[in-house]
Order: sequence, then structure tokens, then C-alpha cells
Amino acid sequence: MGRVRGWPALTAATLGTLLSGCYSGMGDFDPSAQGGDPAQDSQGPEGDDAGDDAGDDSGDGETVDCSAGPSVGVAPLRRLTRSEYDNTVRDLLGDTTQPAHNNFSPDEAYGGFAANAIAPISQTQLDEYAAAADSLSTTFVETGLGDYVDCPLSDTACATQFVTEFGRRAFRRPLEPVEVDEYVALYEDTRGAWDGATGFRLVVEAMLMSPNFLYQVQTVPDGASESDIIPVLPYELASRVSYFVWSSMPDDALLTAAGAGELDTPEGLEAQIRRMLDDDRAADTIASFTEQWMHLEGLGDKVKDAELFPQWSPALAESMEHEVLGFADEVIRKGDGSLETLLTASWTMGDEAVAELYGVAGPEGQGEGGFGRIELPADERAGLLTQVGFLATNAHAAENSWVHRGLFVRENLLCQTLAAPPIGVEVNDANDAGRLENEECRGCHQMIDPIGWAFDDYDPLGMFVDEGEPGEVSASEVGAFDDVVALAGALATDPMVHDCMATQWFRYAARRAETPADSCALDQIKANFGASGQDIRELIVAVAMSEAFLYHKASE
Repeated sequence: MGRVRGWPALTAATLGTLLSGCYSGMGDFDPSAQGGDPAQDSQGPEGDDAGDDAGDDSGDGETVDCSAGPSVGVAPLRRLTRSEYDNTVRDLLGDTTQPAHNNFSPDEAYGGFAANAIAPISQTQLDEYAAAADSLSTTFVETGLGDYVDCPLSDTACATQFVTEFGRRAFRRPLEPVEVDEYVALYEDTRGAWDGATGFRLVVEAMLMSPNFLYQVQTVPDGASESDIIPVLPYELASRVSYFVWSSMPDDALLTAAGAGELDTPEGLEAQIRRMLDDDRAADTIASFTEQWMHLEGLGDKVKDAELFPQWSPALAESMEHEVLGFADEVIRKGDGSLETLLTASWTMGDEAVAELYGVAGPEGQGEGGFGRIELPADERAGLLTQVGFLATNAHAAENSWVHRGLFVRENLLCQTLAAPPIGVEVNDANDAGRLENEECRGCHQMIDPIGWAFDDYDPLGMFVDEGEPGEVSASEVGAFDDVVALAGALATDPMVHDCMATQWFRYAARRAETPADSCALDQIKANFGASGQDIRELIVAVAMSEAFLYHKASE
């Protein structure tokens, strides 16, 4: 089978240790030792237009030859994110209580997206996993073990069948014979001490605590040298694809395709990716990407001036977030999939509370939660940049924020990373035109503030404030525009934005920043995205079929 980077083979002794709530073999495990730079935070790689020089060099001064075979960047071993964990136990156990969202420590950000690939796992996190595994396994057995068992729980043959079938789904691959034997032995020991139901519960609990469940596994074939770039094994590729397209575990059809060798051909892999994009579970990935890319996490915790904005509440914040995510899903999965539509549409998906902020009639033909399509004034609203969720997120308590709104355009739509404020410079939350007069601040703020000024037409809740002088955008390569609506239209057709969107989806899929070694793959992804007319669905397919997705290094 080869070896798994990061931990030894799971043994019966390890199982006993896992059940006690302690990872003796994992406590000192440090994913950052697998490669990557822990200092690389959510801001992405350093330097303007990061990732746009694809194909130039491999990081050691040498040019990457894209005809010389696959070239891939560092892919650190990573744990499931909170949303991935919740979606996985939903699909594996039928549990919808979202234990990770409610009880787990926050995810690490790497390359701008949740990754959990930097710091060693902590005792606190182990305790969280142990508590969840105990609760989930207990409920799972008490409610009948789903569709997995139709035989006596006191029967070893029944347990063997369960271990084989449930284990295949929990570990996203068939179990090795020795693994089956070990889990069956755990069941038999527990049955002897207590009963068969308890034996099943401890088997489930042990599997939920296993690194094979909690981590995205990368196996290195025996005999591989450290410099080898090797194909991702079929079952591991199935997991890569599934956690990218669904933010959850593979289904039986994908696992069967992996076992049958169907993922070994481009045609077979593409067929599975497109099948998955047509499934409603793809909505989870659209929401996960959009929420992180648009910085919507924690919107409900934002503070707004109660005297100026008495309508602000957690419920309104939830409606705002639901609007952005619902709009993205409507465009990407149900609409034309176009980046241009995402950035320029004069309609959205909202409820009565959101419509009131826009000053328009509520949705007709309301769907779940009272949400439906809302038509917006075309001279005030254009896509994501003018939606109230984005505007409220990027604002202060009593005024909007030139810095936050302008910086978003620079970093998230143009993939430019600006330097942090100089040491010793006073940082404040107020808009301050004087920063352009300060020599230490001017370099960055002349790139940020002129874009942010254009958003002065939108208050801290995102409501349009017509003061007769619409904000004007004027910032180097961005161009000069009368307002944000014009800016959004220009951004939608800008090749820099197209390339940046391709890069953002690559970062989300890889859960890391791009490196020069990824340049050949990223060039091809950008080319395919362009050929599709900037269709986000085709971008997802291109990323999942790229060599950066299909290969990994034997040693990171």
C-alpha cells in the first residue's frame, strides 16, 4: 500500500490510545514539517500580482519547463475543516447537528482559505474530536446505525460486514485486511465486556478519531524517492475531488469509480466532476468559497452604531449573509455561471429585510426562508460589490471604510498583496484623507483609498446614500470611473480579474497559496477559464483536472 506521510500504520494499541482521548502517535505531529510556510497567512503570497507570473521560475531561480512533465507545489497534509467535518458526518452518519461549527476551535487560514495544514494538532483539538466522536457514535448506534446494519449486533459476522462497509466510507477507501481484523477485535473485546451495541459504538468512535478520517491522506508508494512527483492514488484523488466540489466525503458512486480505475482517464474523471457539480451538494462548496473569499465570516459579530442604525441585529446580518451566498449559488449552479454576472447583475436573492435596505419591493415567489429574486436599481447596484452583506462587512460602526473596501478589490479581485503598515505608525479605524500626505502611508493608500472613496455612496449597512456627488474611482491600472457600478463593469471584463479568480479557486482547492512550481498548472487553468468565457463551473472542472490536483511530491 505504501506509507502515509505524517503517521505510522494504525495498530490495535493505537486504537486503545485513541479511545482514551489522546493521540500518542499524533501529539507531536506537525503538518508544517510536510512543507509550506507557517508565516504565509490569509493574505496570500507576497508581492503585487502574486501568481500572475506563472511559468517563470521554480523558486530556485530556474525556469519551469512545462513540457518536462508534471510540476507541483508543496501540498501539506491537512485536517478536515469545520465545514468539511460537519458535511462528512452528515453524509456518513446522517447527523445534521454541526458539531464542528458549534464546538470546534476555529480553522487555520492558509492562502486565504481554511486549511488546517500549519500548526501541530493541540490537546484542545484532540479533546474536541474525542467529545464529538463519543457523542456522534452514541447517537448513531441508538438510532439504528442508519442503513449499514440489518443483522444481529451480537454477531461477529455482522460486525465484520459493518467494519468493511462503514470503514470504506469513513476512510474514503477500502480497509486493509489487517485493519478489518483490528476493528473486529475491538468489537469482540468490547462485546465480551459489555454487549454488541457497545462494540459497534466503540468501532465507530475509534474510526471517527482515526487520522484516516480526520485528515486528507497522501500515500507515498514504497521505493519512491524524495524528489519524485507521483500521481495521487485513485481513492485519494476521489477524496480530493469530493472535498473540493462538495466540501464532503465521496459518495459510493465516486468510490466505485475510483476502484474501477475510471478516475485514471481524463474522460472518466471529468464525467465524475460534472456529475458532482450537478448534485445539490455542490452548493456547499459554492457557499464555502464565497463566504471565505468575500470575508463574510463573523458578519453577525460586527458592531454598528445603535443610534444611527437601530435596525442592525444578528438576524439582519444572517439575512445579509444568506443573500450573498444565495446569489452566488443562483448564478453559479442555476444560472449562466458567469463571473460577469457575479460582478454586474442588478438583481439579487434576498428576503423582506434585505429588500428594505435596498429600498425596493420584497421578493416575489418566495422560497425557503422567505428568500427570492429581488430586482435592484441598475444605477445603484452591480453584483457582489454592491450587495449589503459585502458592504456591511467592510465598514466600521458609524462610517464606511475606504481601506477595507478598497483593499478587497486589490487583494481579492486583482490578487495584489500590499505591505502591512510600517512599525510604529498609528493605525485607526476612521477614514482619513491625511494618510495620502503621510510619506510612510502614501505608497499603499494611494492604491487603496481612491477605490474605497467610490464606496462612500454606501453607508455602513450598505444602504445607498445619494449625496449628489457619487464617488469617483481613480487608481493606476484600475482606471477612472464615476462610481462603483462602472468600476464593477470594468472589473468584470479585466483579464487581471479573470486570472485572479482562477487563482482564488486554485487556492481554495489546494488550501494553500500558489507557488512558482504550480505555474504550469495555473497557466492552463487560466487559459481554460478564459476559453469558457469565464464560466465558474468550467473553472472548477479545470482546477480539479489540473496536474497540481492530480499529482503530489513524494516528500514535501
